[in-house]
Amino acid sequence: MTPQSVARALVTLLAASVPPTASPLAAEAPPPVPSPPWRVIVGPSLVLSAFETTYASTYSPPFQYVEHTGTATQTMPLDAGKGPGVLVGLERTLGRHVGLQLSADYGEADITGAPGQYDLSMRYISRPPPSYEPVEVSLRRSEARPSAEGRSKTLAVALDLVAWADLGAHGRLGISAGPAWLHTKGRAESLVYTAYHMGGHSTSFYQDYLVSFDFPADALGLDIGGFAEVDLGRRVGLRLDVRYCWGPEQDADVTLREIVNVDEVIWSAELADIQAGLAPAPVRVDPSFFRAALALTLRF
Repeated sequence: MTPQSVARALVTLLAASVPPTASPLAAEAPPPVPSPPWRVIVGPSLVLSAFETTYASTYSPPFQYVEHTGTATQTMPLDAGKGPGVLVGLERTLGRHVGLQLSADYGEADITGAPGQYDLSMRYISRPPPSYEPVEVSLRRSEARPSAEGRSKTLAVALDLVAWADLGAHGRLGISAGPAWLHTKGRAESLVYTAYHMGGHSTSFYQDYLVSFDFPADALGLDIGGFAEVDLGRRVGLRLDVRYCWGPEQDADVTLREIVNVDEVIWSAELADIQAGLAPAPVRVDPSFFRAALALTLRF
């Protein structure tokens, strides 16, 4: 083999071992498009309230211009069931699998309950004709009351840390937790307030005033939830979001709203006087609730 043929063979071998260089004009693969960092979350929900209590009202019935002693007690079961609501939220991605969410949940539910009970006992001094001598008279009432009727409204505002895992290329499964502020306002009827009057021939008469009442309460609590989300498009998704919002029980002050049997009232009375006479005890309120929502997520 001549020196020239050996040189040609070496050049050929070296050329074959060098990889081909890409042409500067060749098209480069486009970088992946990042997901929009903001999400708006909005949709209807179903709210299941934890509020259930038996309210007790105790007061001394008035008997105008008559010496007397007496006590009236009413028990009223109050139970808020499930009702419609709405979820509105704003979520900001902080990393690939973590974010921060500000949300507001609003829900309403009917207040009902088992029939209540009203018991009254009184002793007073009567002076019947013709002798007008003082006579002690005892009165007693014990009767069932109709079930309560009313409405409960709850607003919860939460700031949650959110974490999730990808479900394929178009889905997420996540959890959320954080502090929450809960505001609950209930309205129910009817509380009974009985006032006695003395008529002719030392005969007693009474008037029942049935009144509705409000009982608002605020609490700081904890919001815990989970969600599953699927993409409907690049900027739209559908999310199933379930959440439990817990708050400690609160004593809610009672404010009378109106006399609901005004058409039956013979002796008129001011609502402020009934409020002072009843001196209503607070209602024990559990503001906690469970919520399930089906919401759209809009990314931008």
